[in-house]
Amino acid sequence: PAPTGAPPPPPSRHVAAPAGPPIPPTTSSGPGVPAYTLANRLADWRRARADGRAGIPGTGSGTPALEELAQDFLARSHRERLRLDVELAPLLETEAALVVRIGATEAAAQRAEQRAESWPVLLDDGQLGLRRGGESQTPDDIVRARRAREYEALRRPMVDEIARLTTAATAAREELARVRAALRAREVVGATRVRRLHAQIMRRISAYERHLVRFHPQRDRIGPTLAAQHPRIPGWVFAAEDPTVPPAAHSGAGPTPPAGTPDPTGHHGRVREES
Repeated sequence: PAPTGAPPPPPSRHVAAPAGPPIPPTTSSGPGVPAYTLANRLADWRRARADGRAGIPGTGSGTPALEELAQDFLARSHRERLRLDVELAPLLETEAALVVRIGATEAAAQRAEQRAESWPVLLDDGQLGLRRGGESQTPDDIVRARRAREYEALRRPMVDEIARLTTAATAAREELARVRAALRAREVVGATRVRRLHAQIMRRISAYERHLVRFHPQRDRIGPTLAAQHPRIPGWVFAAEDPTVPPAAHSGAGPTPPAGTPDPTGHHGRVREES
């Protein structure tokens, strides 16, 4: 056991940072999905009929109308990703700071525990009965009580330091879980917005294609050409919706599955137009 008269090493001065500010609730505010007005619907129908009579698409080529719709979806989904990145930036900074804080706090707690291991909870009988100057006539029970109090005063700061660091690490882990839940919630909201944009674009494409094939001379052969121009949902949307993928694993838009690749959700890129 450590000598009773020697003070223990000074406790760690690591102080956990205060908890971060409250995380604002997740909202779906934003420009939203543009309305598919009757004017747009009629314009899609007229354009489809004109392209069909002109034999567009030809062999191995697409249609300008589908390319325009696909590019519009890509531009809108990219803007949604940029907006999401702005929302996630402060949370990602907080997450990184919490990870560093947890590691430092746990390391400090481990060092404090190692120091405390050389200081047993109770002194043995020999050390409890150790007399000092002026205690030659002092009763044994009083001497033992004095040595116990002195030893406790030396050991108590280490015990308190371990408890404080353990509490700080637990609080930081709870805060980290809260931040990661907020990251996930914001990613899901962003992914939902992109899916709504994709559903509306596919609705317009369905309206266009339905009238195109009615007037195209090769209506039975142009299906694969049309499907190749369908816009694909960005890969980060699937990552945001997958609970096994850590939040913010995709900092950018991520790879978009190539045309013809099966959608992991089972959606094949066609939305039937409501009559």
